[in-house]
Formats: sequence, structure tokens, C-alpha cells
Amino acid sequence: MPSQLSKLTLLFGAFFVFLPFRAWSAQPVTLSLAQVVAALDTTSPALAQARSEVSIARAALTGSRALPNPALFGAQETLNDDANSSERVIGVRQNLGFLWSQAPRTAAARAAYESAQAAYQESRNAVIAQVVALAHEHDRLKRQSTLMDSVLFSAERLALATSARRRVGDIAPYDEQRFQLELVQLQSRRGELEREAAATMLELVQVSGLPATMLTSLALTIPPEVSFDSEYTAVQYALDHRPELVRAERQLAASKRAVDQARWNQLPDFTIGAGRKTVDPGPSGFVIEGELEIPLWNQRRSERSAARAGLNQAEAQFENAIRSVEEEVRSAYRTLKLAEQFQPATQAHLADSASANMLRGVQLYSEGEMSAFELVDALRTSVEAQDAVLMLRNALAVARADLRRVVGLNPMEEN
Repeated sequence: MPSQLSKLTLLFGAFFVFLPFRAWSAQPVTLSLAQVVAALDTTSPALAQARSEVSIARAALTGSRALPNPALFGAQETLNDDANSSERVIGVRQNLGFLWSQAPRTAAARAAYESAQAAYQESRNAVIAQVVALAHEHDRLKRQSTLMDSVLFSAERLALATSARRRVGDIAPYDEQRFQLELVQLQSRRGELEREAAATMLELVQVSGLPATMLTSLALTIPPEVSFDSEYTAVQYALDHRPELVRAERQLAASKRAVDQARWNQLPDFTIGAGRKTVDPGPSGFVIEGELEIPLWNQRRSERSAARAGLNQAEAQFENAIRSVEEEVRSAYRTLKLAEQFQPATQAHLADSASANMLRGVQLYSEGEMSAFELVDALRTSVEAQDAVLMLRNALAVARADLRRVVGLNPMEEN
């Protein structure tokens, strides 16, 4: 019996080596992660709202530069006198009250437009960092599923071999039961991996706006390295370049100019008109008229109060944004240093070594040289070792992308 089991084990081992290669090589080549990131501006639904806000702010800026339309006026008066005379007036009237607030209104709209542009850049960097994290996580789950399929293939057949060994008295019933319980756990974990991979892919599709068929086999790249000497250096760089701070600062500037606009709007409106007056029969001549608003009922104080409240809110948000960015940078910097510290020296070969160790464990168990407990440990180690390597890789990629994002750099572009 041990001789037959050894031959069977060799067959399992050959399949174990071949199965991951076949599953991996059969997957179609689609896009690289860099290509997905480059296309996010046009494909990502998550950026649609930010793009819309930029367009609205641009339209508001264009509208703030426009002048009020002039008004054409005319009048005719007929007198019941001896000559049955009539008077006609035709001319143009223009409101000039906009002149008081034109400059601050345009400046506020320009600052709001620049704030919307910075908000879009902040959203874009956040989406890129999210895509990087999701792509690496899906790759980890996919690789784990491939390895788990190989483990289950071997484990299911070893379960049959274990039952055969128990029937001939080679092992105790407890060993068989212990192995069967481990097989159930492996099968449960395989189902969890499938569900996690599906959920991650769904989120990646929703964020990127691309179909799953184009995202299944992304060619992954680790985000570029970030060179900062210390947390202080990173914080100072972020204070100068983070789009979120630019957004808050320009929003503060817009609020200040809105207060100026509201103050100038309290001045009364002024309208001037010019035309030609004709008396028939009689002379004709040039007419000039002017209108000045008397601010008795509506003095527009509420608009100024509302603008002042908006300014107070913008000031608080700007101060809070500075504190938040500083803390984000410190946290991201420490996380990256920790991820770099825990990177294995031979990361590329650890997963392969784990697979080889599992194969040797299968052979030793089939030949009676290893107990069920030791085999269970070999199965778990093969899965957990690869998962640990992939999680360390993902931690480095996510940490780099996040630090680049919080200091104001594109997570996937060289600075």
C-alpha cells in the first residue's frame, strides 16, 4: 500500500506544480495598472461629480464677467391742444449699479473656480490610490484562489488515501477525522476567497468605470518610491502642494471676496438713459435721464450677514484642513516606513518555496513519514506563507500610494 500511495503522490505532485501555471497562463492579457490610472479622467464615475462642479464653477466665472443688458425704452404722448401735438421719446437705458460689485464678484468666482479645480485633483488622487489598493487586493485574492485550488485538489485525493490507510490500520481513525475537518476548513476558505474577490472586483469596476473583463488580469506595478528625510519634510511639502489645502485656501479667498461683494451691493442701484425726443409739430432734441435707488425697504443687510457666515465657515474649514493634512502625512509616513521595514528580502521566491514545501509534505504523509497534524500544518503553511508575502507586497504599494496622495503627488506618477 505505501508503494501505491507513493506513486499516487507523485502524480498529485506533478499536477500540483502544473495547475497554477496552467491557470495563470490561460488568463487573457488586458490592461496594465498604469493604463487604467491614465484613463480614470474619462472612465471613472467617481470623478464625474468633481468634473461637473468644475464646469459649473467655470460657467459661474464666465457669467460674473458679463455686463447687464441695456433696455430699450420708448414713449409717445398726444396732447388735445389746438395743434393736436404729440411727443415721442425713444432711447436706451443702462443699469450701472453692477459697477460697485463687479470686481469682487469676478474675483470670488475666479477663486471658486480654482477651488473646484483643486477639489477635482484631490478627488483624482484619492481615486487613483483606491484603484491601486483594489487592484493589488484582487490580485492577492486571485493568487490565493489559484493556490487554494491546488491545495484542495491534493487534499481531496489525500483524504481518499487517508481513508485507505485507516482501513488497513496504518493510521488511527482520529487522524482521518482530523484531516477531514481540515479539508472542510480549506473548502470554506476557498468559498470566502471567491466572495472576497467578487466584492473587490465589483468595487474596482464601480470606481474605475471599466468592465471586469478588462480588469481581471491587470499587470501590476508598485507606485514610485517617495523620498522624504523625515515626517517634518513630508508635512512641509504637503502644506505647499496638497490639493485639499489649495481647495480650502481658494474657497476662503472666494468667501472673502463674497463679503466684499455683499458690502458693495448695499450701495443703491444707479441707472442712466439717453434718447431722442421729438415734438410734432415743434422742435426735437436729446434727452438724458437718471434713476437712483432709494434703499428704504431692502437694504441687503441679510446678504452681507450670510456672506460673513460663509467666511467664518471657510476659515474654520481651512484651519481644520491644515491640521488634518498634517496628521494624515505623519500617519502615512510612519505606515510606509513600517511597510518598508517588513518587506522580505527574497519576496519573489517565498511563495514558490511554500508550494514546494507543501508538495514535500504530501509525499512524506503518503509514505507514512509524516503525521496528520504535520500534514495539516504543511497545508496551512503553504497557503498562509503566500498570503503573508502578498499582503506585505500590498502593504508597500498601498502605503506608497497613500503617502504620495496625502502630500499632493499623483500616486502613480514619478515626481
